[in-house]
Amino acid sequence: MPELVARDGVRFHHQRLGRSGGEVVVMLHGMLVDNLSSLYLTLAPVLVDEMDVVLYDQRGHGRSARPADGYTIEDAVADLIALLDELGVDAPVHLLGNSYGALVAIEAALAHPDRVSSLVLIEAHVAVEGWGDHVAHDLELAGFGLGEADVQQWLDEFGGRKLNRLARKVEALIHDTTIVDDLRAARPLPADALRGLDLPAMAIYGEHSDAIDRARDLESLLPRLEMNVFVDCAHSVLFEATRTVRAVVADWYTRLRVGEAVESRSVKVAVGEQEGEGAEHQDHVEFYKAELERRMGSAVTGTALRVAARPPGGGR
Repeated sequence: MPELVARDGVRFHHQRLGRSGGEVVVMLHGMLVDNLSSLYLTLAPVLVDEMDVVLYDQRGHGRSARPADGYTIEDAVADLIALLDELGVDAPVHLLGNSYGALVAIEAALAHPDRVSSLVLIEAHVAVEGWGDHVAHDLELAGFGLGEADVQQWLDEFGGRKLNRLARKVEALIHDTTIVDDLRAARPLPADALRGLDLPAMAIYGEHSDAIDRARDLESLLPRLEMNVFVDCAHSVLFEATRTVRAVVADWYTRLRVGEAVESRSVKVAVGEQEGEGAEHQDHVEFYKAELERRMGSAVTGTALRVAARPPGGGR
């Protein structure tokens, strides 16, 4: 299993594949239930013929070590740079991030502009005012939900060994580390710094994403951003429209390799057959998140509450 110790004695699991000597692209996965496999299986295959692809499990995720602390965004950037140093990658790299991984990519480009040549931002979180409190609350909500008796029962009956193992890892990350407090303390990204981030950037968002406002923020701030808004997709656009995301990402890197100039633009992207359904997915997410909010509130007041059957047609 490819592992290295990149910083502070923390062991990181990584994979490196593709064309030796090609331009390096580093893929950064999302938070909590994610790991490098999501990008390994979706986007890495379309880049390995032409690029040197690096993926790794971020601190506390996947097969990397789970230390008790070190989960600030600054720590994530420092981990990335240390990993590149250990791999002997000195030239600027392309960064591709999904969700929280896209925020790490942005922060890395701001902190180390000499190490980053371009950005691909899929459903990027952007640390605006209040983002730290919001994401910390979502983590606490997830930890609470995993402790609910009916959730535990469902996992026992239907989750299988792999899903149960993932659930236990998520619980440990939330309850046994400083990730909640570290992210609650996240500082907002300075707008002027983003305006000065003069490098090629491409973003992908689902039109029904709960992060769509962040797409508008990036459009107004990044000077060389291509924005792609996927029709009938939500925050999980990478999985809702994998084939179309692959095509857009592969085309982006092809154009960069031939030196095509990148200009600001925004396009709506139609997804392929049997892709999409993001509105329905987002509706389910909001429903169950609201239910957990009610349960969490009832736990404080000592009132028992259990989820009701979902009304036909997706109503609430």
